[in-house]
Amino acid sequence: MNIFQCMMADIAKVVSFVPKAAKTGIVYGIVMLFFCLAAGKLRYRQKKKQPEGMNTDGETETVCRWWPLRQGQWIGSILFVIYFLVLLQTVFFSREPGSRWGTQLQFLGTWGTTMQDHAWVLENILLFLPFGILLPVCLPGRGHWLTVPAGILCSACIEYIQLRTGRGYCQLDDVVMNGLGALAGWLIWWLIRLFCMGVRLFWHQTFIRKRVFLVAAVLWMVVIFLFSSQPADESTQTSLRVERVICALMIPDYNMKTPEEQTALAERIEFPVRKGAHMTEYAILAVLLLGILAGEYMEGCIVIWSVILAALYASTDEFHQLFVPGRSGQFRDVLIDSCGAAAGTLIVYALWWRGSRGHRK
Repeated sequence: MNIFQCMMADIAKVVSFVPKAAKTGIVYGIVMLFFCLAAGKLRYRQKKKQPEGMNTDGETETVCRWWPLRQGQWIGSILFVIYFLVLLQTVFFSREPGSRWGTQLQFLGTWGTTMQDHAWVLENILLFLPFGILLPVCLPGRGHWLTVPAGILCSACIEYIQLRTGRGYCQLDDVVMNGLGALAGWLIWWLIRLFCMGVRLFWHQTFIRKRVFLVAAVLWMVVIFLFSSQPADESTQTSLRVERVICALMIPDYNMKTPEEQTALAERIEFPVRKGAHMTEYAILAVLLLGILAGEYMEGCIVIWSVILAALYASTDEFHQLFVPGRSGQFRDVLIDSCGAAAGTLIVYALWWRGSRGHRK
């Protein structure tokens, strides 16, 4: 196996820990919800009235903080708890006590000579990538600067506990790679934050934004038209190539199978891949239409109109396929495309509503 297949096999084991951790994370979120509501009722802050509204005796009003945490911090803390439980299961509880003893304090001493050795070193970077992304969401104010030091400290604690319990080798490379993973995640968080700020500024440039989205929407309609113009055999071969790539990424021993077995596995996921592509196409189209129709502020009716226009184009596209050799127009595909358009616009509307609410605060 190559290094990528080795990593995918190990990642699949880590992903198997997610469902149980997600249940615990949901319970944690519910408990935190009730705690925040109860704490919000008990916490009060004194707010002085403005001079023009102040009473003659100089009394102050009491304002109740119903939600001590920002919603982003609450959701981020739930995701972080899920991630941390998966991390603990990966580095501790999935291993028998005393099964691994030893230390390696030489830098890059664990790189080894096999693909599996290389994969383990790179996986230590990926292991702490969510740490660097999620922890800044949970920390208040400028606390995000503590992300990388916290990641290095957490990794050092893990290595010490592994050394004492025999559940893992104490290795300098693990601390270094985990720290690099936390740093990379923190940089990704910064890029996402800057991107959101740029999108907010661009959105308020209504004149420029509408024309940019108009050009992008027209070009995207042309792309959809060209895909629909492919004859059935050519379209099937294109989908099959995509399905083969997905199987090669997700199935560790896929390349070891015979061509007939590879084709059979790829054909099993043909329907979800093709319909998922349909939904993605029209989710993008609906978002571009939303950018054309919306003014400086986004309203619910604009979202509905974007979905309707995308659904109308999906209808014309299905009608166009009636004239393509081997293709057919199906009402089911129109519904699937419309669901994709609705999902895309609702996600964008939710993000916009959350961002504008936080900006107003």
